[in-house]
Amino acid sequence: MRVSVATIRPTARAFAAGCEGATAKLDQNQDAFKLFQYSARTSGKSEAVEQGSLELVLAWDGQRVVRARVVSTRLTADRLLRGLPAVRVPEVIVRLFSLCRAAQSTAARLAVQAARCRPTTSHERTSLALAVACETIAEHLTHFLVAWPQADAAPHACRTSDLATWRRRLQAVDDPAAAAHLSAALEHWLTDLELPCCADMRAADACPLLPRISPTDWGRCVIDDDFARRPTFAGAPAETGALARQHGAAEVAALLAVGRRVDARLVARAIELRRLVRGLAEPGSLAPLFEATMIDEGSALACVETARGTLLHRVQLEGERIARYVIVAPTEWNFHPQGPFVREISGFPATSEDSARHAADRLALALDPCAACTVKVEHA
Repeated sequence: MRVSVATIRPTARAFAAGCEGATAKLDQNQDAFKLFQYSARTSGKSEAVEQGSLELVLAWDGQRVVRARVVSTRLTADRLLRGLPAVRVPEVIVRLFSLCRAAQSTAARLAVQAARCRPTTSHERTSLALAVACETIAEHLTHFLVAWPQADAAPHACRTSDLATWRRRLQAVDDPAAAAHLSAALEHWLTDLELPCCADMRAADACPLLPRISPTDWGRCVIDDDFARRPTFAGAPAETGALARQHGAAEVAALLAVGRRVDARLVARAIELRRLVRGLAEPGSLAPLFEATMIDEGSALACVETARGTLLHRVQLEGERIARYVIVAPTEWNFHPQGPFVREISGFPATSEDSARHAADRLALALDPCAACTVKVEHA
């Protein structure tokens, strides 16, 4: 059996991380693994945390991708957070994650506050909503301005300067007035945004889309480490992300009706991008981005809608320390062993290894994992 391996280079994410001042420096020739530093001051120990990676394995018979599987080395959060003082969790979470930091820290803060019966103020909720919205806008811009041109082997089309400018301006938003000012400028600039086209990628099979579920309803589910590794809805894998949130839009629905799910995801992102930009001028409209609830004494769940999909944080306290902490990230939904990636790439026509790999690269990018990944092509 011959094996061909290609790395999906995380240069777009590295650029984004650099704009955010992330401590982890990614290079396109670097290993797929990313190391971050986690320090527990209460114990005096410092631990290097390996965030893990995904390996997307395609079985190819010369005509099509016969089947696919996902091999994940991603870790769960419980062992890293158990025993920490609850009030330190948001601070530690920010240091653990280089992507979606605002969303992760917001979920941690809301979950811990709900578990401690500490309500969030209106001012706090506005600040959190603007932070999550600005981060999601930045991620969507990264997708369109850098990640897709790279995936389509068109580096000349990368708009890194534009991206850097907008990311700096988004990071500088610190109150509703600044957000409203940025909203007007960015909405005007987006009128010239062009989307990639993937008309040649049609899905013969697809997963259901994850509906909007309240934290109260999520609290009735068993959310543990096993669920975090392989989450399901109603007993089956599901897709989360912009497509799940915007599938009712007419243009998105029309693409879904003819199996063009990659294009549907791109259009859904663009719709969401514009809606969030408009929302910066009306922070109250951003309220659906997150929600949290107490499940039981010392136990709570927070839900945050991120650029990549629904993020869940489930916390259980013992006194003022973490007894159990579960994070269910969008990547585990979209790269579930029987999830969207596996179902859509399986059966995809490909007359060469390169075309099989290219299709897998584009589908993976459309589903947007929050970890580095490689594509391996095996001869079936």
